[in-house]
Amino acid sequence: MSAEKPPVLLNKESLYQISELNADKIINMSDDQLITYQETLTTAINLFPVQKHRLQESFRKMDYPPTLQWLKSMRNTLNKIHADNLVRNCDKQINQYQDIDNIKHDRFKTFVEFTVDTVEMLYNDIQLVLNEVPGEEDVDPQETFAKMMREQIATITEINETAVEKLKDDQLKTYAKNLMNFPDESVSQMEGLKGAFKIKNYPSVMRWLNVLEGALTKIHADGLAEECRRQINLTNDYSAIRHEKLEIFIKYIITSMTMLCNDIDTLNFNDLKKKR
Repeated sequence: MSAEKPPVLLNKESLYQISELNADKIINMSDDQLITYQETLTTAINLFPVQKHRLQESFRKMDYPPTLQWLKSMRNTLNKIHADNLVRNCDKQINQYQDIDNIKHDRFKTFVEFTVDTVEMLYNDIQLVLNEVPGEEDVDPQETFAKMMREQIATITEINETAVEKLKDDQLKTYAKNLMNFPDESVSQMEGLKGAFKIKNYPSVMRWLNVLEGALTKIHADGLAEECRRQINLTNDYSAIRHEKLEIFIKYIITSMTMLCNDIDTLNFNDLKKKR
């Protein structure tokens, strides 16, 4: 039996030179942790072009809720690679701009441009370090896919990461297909829900919420699925429904699902999507 090859590791000293990364968290990493960290860095770089495009596009349209959501997505990725100073700055600014109605566009523009430019330079520096790592041979494609998928799914806060972790590697491809098809399939579901609510057809509203709950459960968006179940249980007496209160929930669940769909669209599993 041939001896097992030692892992190919990142150069810690090169990472220390990148000022945006927290060297204290990197210096004590074991070899296994460093390998995982390398995968996290690679995922972050792959996600950035989509995050950047969607952020800039939303801001250009002055559509602030998705702009903030994409900033949060970028922030969550930075947190995983230990770019702690940038994370703190994002947290401060995101909290400041939560009041959508009072956003000063020019000031917000300065922050968005600064964040995009700074993160882009950071990822360019990281890519140079990654380029120093020799390629590995005999990598199991299924294992590589599973690692990449779990890493990317961890960036989507609505998905129950623990439930996905329990899936076996050979189950992940089926799950990935369900996940990637979710945005297309949910469009008609959300339209059905909005249409039923508009005409105050509450039994139909509840049926559509049941459909959404099932779709969300299928992709392990367990928190949103539970919100749907709770609302269904609260509104089973149609004569007691308060239209304005239900409207708040409908807007909330549709906004949350739209943002979830946007996050799913950032994942690099486009080859698994249905042909349109």
